[in-house]
Amino acid sequence: MVVVRTLRDSDVFPLLTNVPEAYSDDLRPLRGIVGDAAVVGIARGTHGAAELTRLSHRIVRFLVSELGFRTLAIEASGAIVDGIDAWLRDGMGEIESIVADAHPWWRSPEFVAVLRWMRGYNRDHPDEPVRLVGLEISASDMDAQERHMARAVLQWVERTGHKVVYWSGSHSAVGHRRAVAWVPEDEGSPGSRNAGSLLREQLGPRYRSLGLTFHHGAIRWGGQIVPVPPAPADFTDAILDLPDSALHLLDLTGAQGTPEVAGTSLRLRLIGPRYDPGRPASMTGGPLREFFDAVLHTNTVSPSG
Repeated sequence: MVVVRTLRDSDVFPLLTNVPEAYSDDLRPLRGIVGDAAVVGIARGTHGAAELTRLSHRIVRFLVSELGFRTLAIEASGAIVDGIDAWLRDGMGEIESIVADAHPWWRSPEFVAVLRWMRGYNRDHPDEPVRLVGLEISASDMDAQERHMARAVLQWVERTGHKVVYWSGSHSAVGHRRAVAWVPEDEGSPGSRNAGSLLREQLGPRYRSLGLTFHHGAIRWGGQIVPVPPAPADFTDAILDLPDSALHLLDLTGAQGTPEVAGTSLRLRLIGPRYDPGRPASMTGGPLREFFDAVLHTNTVSPSG
């Protein structure tokens, strides 16, 4: 299966940078991909890569500034998020102190930069502030947790009328049922539900999923810096890598696709609570364009701060 090479060249767009402050002209394809979506999931291949957080930051800026999104939803406790959201609106206190007890994902320098930008936006646009909402992680049953997160997003949309950016990992934000295999010999649990598939079920095309994948590098995981070798050749992460491209966007909404794309299940590398660089976990369950509406692929990543 050769995913990118079976798509039209017009579906692949080079991206110039992951620097959040960069001019967003290269992200213009997202305007057509997102369309009139009420919720956009940022489905990240790992939370521990600086480049993916900076790229997510770029996407958030574009969706807020260009397409009118007004809420960022993250998988964090309500108490911590309430404090951050208050700071986003009034700027009282030091953000580093406010996030001190948060999960390391939410106090990394790269994510704090997202919060600082949101605070600046709110200062300049007091009548249309960007909010932060927490999708509290409380259930030990992952199926119940995924359903809770989807329900919380839908309730927020209904209550506020806001368009929402759902910042998550790929296992939760993909727009399709998926099976997770934590060890290579395991075929996973077919048909298990995730928040993104539930959002797609309720919203249809008004839920869009943007996959952030990468080829190799190093990440921060479990409090340590760990290497991530290239994914096996039959993994979609490896197939998405293009010669001479450090960063590109693949639009899957317009891809006509060949049988290889339309009918062959993908296998995405999964870096979650368990990770063995030599025997990567994976996620399967459908063709690429059923999981994502677009993929933004980075060649090399480094650990978040």
